[in-house]
Amino acid sequence: MTETPSKLPLRLLTGLGLGTLLCIAALGWVFFVAPADENLGIVQKIFYFHVGSAFGMLLCLCAASASALIDLMAPNETIDAAGQACTEVGMIFALGVLTSGPLWARKSWGTWWTWEPRLTLTLLVLLIAIAVLVLRSMAAEAQTGRRIGNALAVLAAPVAYLIHIAVQKWGGTHPQVIQGGGIQSSDMRIAFWGSVVALLTLGFSLVALRLRGILLEQHMVRLRLDLSALELQRARNGE
Repeated sequence: MTETPSKLPLRLLTGLGLGTLLCIAALGWVFFVAPADENLGIVQKIFYFHVGSAFGMLLCLCAASASALIDLMAPNETIDAAGQACTEVGMIFALGVLTSGPLWARKSWGTWWTWEPRLTLTLLVLLIAIAVLVLRSMAAEAQTGRRIGNALAVLAAPVAYLIHIAVQKWGGTHPQVIQGGGIQSSDMRIAFWGSVVALLTLGFSLVALRLRGILLEQHMVRLRLDLSALELQRARNGE
């Protein structure tokens, strides 16, 4: 059954509200229930949102890459719009990663930034997302910008995979908290997974909301073109 236009926005706003409430609840748990790390102190609490943002970034940009590849092989307006929405939200998550990371690194490593593999690849994937959006918006022809942007977006998934395996393959100083069993406290585990779920719920809602916005924009463009064609036809008929 096709969704009615009146119900869909309400569901999107409900999802957005749920994601927001989960983020508020996660913040409360992180700062008022989860204990501080013995070595890093309260700054360790950035970790919960840093990793959640990284998960959101990787999922969104991998989805954007898959959508771009599909659209290149068989152009589809909805799939292309979904890829664009995922790219935009993935870029927001990437900015969150590269903002929270240096705050944590300053206390953990004694420096705001180090060109270690995982951080460098995260910066690269952010630059790819920005380049995709800039190419699409500044291209002289929309279809040309769409094809070039999607060709570049395909690179996001391989780079995201390299981010995942960077520490194991090339070393570096980036901590492996999850794999290393670093989350020992049950309150810390709740804080960690609660933050991940909250951020992913919010991210999914933002993608869905942005997708609807892009589709509405495309619909308005088609209506304007149809109206222009109708006016031109009337002018030719002398009406």
